[in-house]
Amino acid sequence: MKTDNYPLIEILEYRNLEQFVIPEIQRDYVWKEKDVLDLLNYIYEGYTGEMADKPYLGFIYAYNHADHPYKYVLVDGQQRITTIFLLLLACHHRLGKGLPEYLYSSQRLKIEYKVRQATQDFLLSFVEHCNEYPGDDFIIGEQIWYHEEFDNDRTIQSVITNFEVIKSWLNFHITDLKKFIKYVEDDISLSYFDIEESRQGEDLYIYMNSRGRSLEPNETLKARFLSTTADKDDWGAKWESWQDFFWKHKDTRPDADAGFNDFLRMAQVISMSERNYSHDQVSAFASGKVDQDPSFDKLPSTIEGLGSIYIAYQWLVGSEALTTFYRSQNEPANYLTKFPPLDKRQAYFLRILPVLTFLSATGCREDKTVVRFARFFYNIARKSQTVGKDISNQLPSAIKLMLEYGKSKTGLYDVCDLINYGKGRTILIDAEEILKLKIYKNAGSEKERTEIEQLLWKAEDHEIFQGEISFFLNSYCDPDTGNLDLAAFKRTWQVFEQLFVINRNEHSQVTIALLYYGYTWVRNSPYYYENYNCQNWYEIVRMKDSDALMSLLEDLQKPAENLDAIIRRKIHDYFKSGNLTTIDSLKNEHRLFHQIKILAALDYHTEKRMFRGRNGYIAKDDRYGYGDPQFFINSPDIFNIYRYISDGNEGRLMRDMKNLLQDSDMLNLVMASILNDH
Repeated sequence: MKTDNYPLIEILEYRNLEQFVIPEIQRDYVWKEKDVLDLLNYIYEGYTGEMADKPYLGFIYAYNHADHPYKYVLVDGQQRITTIFLLLLACHHRLGKGLPEYLYSSQRLKIEYKVRQATQDFLLSFVEHCNEYPGDDFIIGEQIWYHEEFDNDRTIQSVITNFEVIKSWLNFHITDLKKFIKYVEDDISLSYFDIEESRQGEDLYIYMNSRGRSLEPNETLKARFLSTTADKDDWGAKWESWQDFFWKHKDTRPDADAGFNDFLRMAQVISMSERNYSHDQVSAFASGKVDQDPSFDKLPSTIEGLGSIYIAYQWLVGSEALTTFYRSQNEPANYLTKFPPLDKRQAYFLRILPVLTFLSATGCREDKTVVRFARFFYNIARKSQTVGKDISNQLPSAIKLMLEYGKSKTGLYDVCDLINYGKGRTILIDAEEILKLKIYKNAGSEKERTEIEQLLWKAEDHEIFQGEISFFLNSYCDPDTGNLDLAAFKRTWQVFEQLFVINRNEHSQVTIALLYYGYTWVRNSPYYYENYNCQNWYEIVRMKDSDALMSLLEDLQKPAENLDAIIRRKIHDYFKSGNLTTIDSLKNEHRLFHQIKILAALDYHTEKRMFRGRNGYIAKDDRYGYGDPQFFINSPDIFNIYRYISDGNEGRLMRDMKNLLQDSDMLNLVMASILNDH
């Protein structure tokens, strides 16, 4: 039989097709009641005209038996074919007729189960009974030809259950059995694919699409892969089990196709990287900029290679340790089985595909080891200023790294080994990552290493750091040896956590304090005015090794110190060292940064409103001239809001603080308080 699309009757009556053989390697007939009813109701929608198109049941894959040319070995499709066989058997039996010759002739069924001899014996006895007693109701388990051994045969029990389901459905839905049988035979269609054919499905693809039926990539790729292997039965059964896996993990999607196609896309990115496609080509496919249908020519060259990636993926999805890890990163439950939107696709691949490659290349299945690799790639993928800016190059580099590692390393896998693979990968494995790996490697015991990992991972996960913690490492670790002062790290980290509570919006005291430790502003403005973010903590901890913030954290560890006391002392020292002892000395300051320090000091000792809430920005703009009362001799228009509006109705400091700044008596009292503060 040639590869093509056929009405059901043409397949079943094909003169050179005596039997579909279900080979020993195939799984049992396992469809449940829901699966059967889904198929029956789909057929019924076409039969009643509720559906415009006629029922199409997809592909069946088969090939000629080497020793029996009229027998076709069914590689995929036995669940549908068996259910259709039972439907026709139930229809003819209820009609009071035996099965037609195209289904049963000379004690030979159209379906031959090689899975177990008992299965075939049961089916033959079952059909013969239906033919001998057409129209009679009977209980299968009470017949003389039914043996106890059938009780433990999964296929037999599914056949019995589903035959009763079909009979009940027919009684409820179908009144004209002859008409319905004719409809099933003539109007239901299947696509037959001969996996021995050299054309490998191109003609069928054109044929189907010309009729408005788009083939799923996994359907055509299955045929192409099976045509390349001698073990068609084995790999056909495995492919069917893969489809079951994606059906179980389909979530809210209607079928298994979306998940299966997503997996093939992941396998293609790995394969393209391994086969040295350009980074631009890999990136274009990974990011969705080109056709997203997986290509046979860009996937692994053998079904065995694809199978290795699938086995790794199946383990990854099923690993409770990995599920727990991704859940700890607030990822959704279906994180490993459903792609994110296109704009986040490459970052997702950078987190997942190197781990998948590692599992496939090494065969490692040790939970703690795999979690450590997963942690490494998850963390570097969020480094927005390094890896994130170069992700199109880093994705294939990360996959190649794990392929190289898998080939050169055997047994005792450890993420710390990546220290030796940093050459030429200075963005992927930068100085910070090497230092962290050295720290883990130098741990005196597994218990100590786990403790250090948990501490550093917690720091990496803090919302401020975005995965980069050089801020701490440079202060407490020897970059050459990787020796970490763990006790000092812990003390400073505890202070940091208290200072920067996750999701806390109020950081005004920290903003005030840092003004007197160093220049920690981050400019964020267009050319025509100056706008500084005073609470861009990610950038603040990255600049100049974060000296200002680290000094603050160390001061907070001193006895009897708290943030308020530190701020008051630093303001006092600033006024003393700058000889700011009179109102005129304040007014003569012409530098913007120092003007802000003076205003912040005065505000802190009075209303404490300058950096309250989201007022983490200072803007300087002299374009408009609002006529606010002047204080400084050189008095620019200063604002302390996120994005001030052009008419200047909000956040103008000279206006907001005018009651204080224009009251000499109050100013003198505030200055006296500052200068006398100890």
